[in-house]
Amino acid sequence: MLKKIALIAVVTLSLAACKTIPVTDYNQQVNASNMTKESVEKAILSGCQQRQWACKVESDGVIAGLLNWRGKQIKVGIHYDAKTYTIKYRDSLNLKYDGDSIHKKYGKWVNNLIRTIDSQMFTM
Repeated sequence: MLKKIALIAVVTLSLAACKTIPVTDYNQQVNASNMTKESVEKAILSGCQQRQWACKVESDGVIAGLLNWRGKQIKVGIHYDAKTYTIKYRDSLNLKYDGDSIHKKYGKWVNNLIRTIDSQMFTM
């Protein structure tokens, strides 16, 4: 019986650990050779709109991004130039952020945004 309880505890802890991922910056190279800083900005804003992120230019080379979804919220800063862009975590609500890790949905949403931004760059 004690072995069964220990096994259940290990499985439960393993499943709980799978629900979060480390918080990292997402550094991306601009793969389209014809891009300028202005066209990268346009691709980012277009990608945000397609993925239903509320994004606005905050300062030169920085876009503030916000995603609200089913009571959860993500705030990011998107830093860019003509050759790279980086998505940096700023804040969140109801995503189990503890200073080092966050709900795995964060990674999924940011990666979806990256794919959409990258596809926008190839259509410009």
